[in-house]
Amino acid sequence: MKMFRFGRNWKNYVKRVVNERVIEEAKNSLLKYVPNNVNAFEFYKDKVFIDVGCGSGIFSLTACLLGCKEVISFDIQQESLEALNILREKYSYMIPGEVKWKAFVGDILDDDLVKNLYEKGDIVYSWGVLHHTGDMYKAISNVGKLVKKDGFLIIAIYNHSRSSVYWKKIKEFYNQHRLLQPILGLIYGSYACLGYALRRKTLNLYRERGMHIFYDAIDWIGGYPYEYACFEEIKNFVENLGFSLIKAPTQLPCEKNYEFNSFFHKTFSILRAANSGCNEFVFKKNV
Repeated sequence: MKMFRFGRNWKNYVKRVVNERVIEEAKNSLLKYVPNNVNAFEFYKDKVFIDVGCGSGIFSLTACLLGCKEVISFDIQQESLEALNILREKYSYMIPGEVKWKAFVGDILDDDLVKNLYEKGDIVYSWGVLHHTGDMYKAISNVGKLVKKDGFLIIAIYNHSRSSVYWKKIKEFYNQHRLLQPILGLIYGSYACLGYALRRKTLNLYRERGMHIFYDAIDWIGGYPYEYACFEEIKNFVENLGFSLIKAPTQLPCEKNYEFNSFFHKTFSILRAANSGCNEFVFKKNV
């Protein structure tokens, strides 16, 4: 089965959603990964930032704005690079002239790419990407190789929730039926927007990290390949690669052995996708 066209979704997001306010929200979201007792802007200043699975490019852009001296962005899909280039051209006036920003099509499972970028990054960032590669643990291992000694790895991985196994089947169905995707995407995206608006009691559909609930919903229903893991499983795996966990902005409960009370409870839980979002990790490389 082919990978979901994340890049097409990101192009729509860049064209229809991104503005200076969204960029500021995305910049602020990067600041929450700064280790405790470290000056937020000093953390990024003059660093080499590698954005693995850069998507729209918005976090590469914000890394430039936070003072990184070099930003390296890559994504497996050409459409994502097109989205990034649209973003970079539109907001070129915001980018400091001294920043080196390189962007290209690349696959984190490609051993040659990993060899070329080996231990080059002071900060390696991959948010919500590695679980879509088809080989999550190899992808995590490879992304760790891009980090310099004493550098930082920031990743976000889907949690193992009560509905994970069912969402995997939904995503498979979505990607097997290309003709139905516009209809399914519109239905689920509208459902997500309505639910978000009712819960928050607001028509503002922007989310943390500068994201938008509709495009997040499309990314969610279509996001395949799809893997997931409990917080401790990812923590232990990465620490065995020579890292130490120093911060965890989001830690969701593991629901690997969860049992539903009824058919209605099961159906409602799947639609809500409770606790199926990303656990967030900030690791420091020790070796």
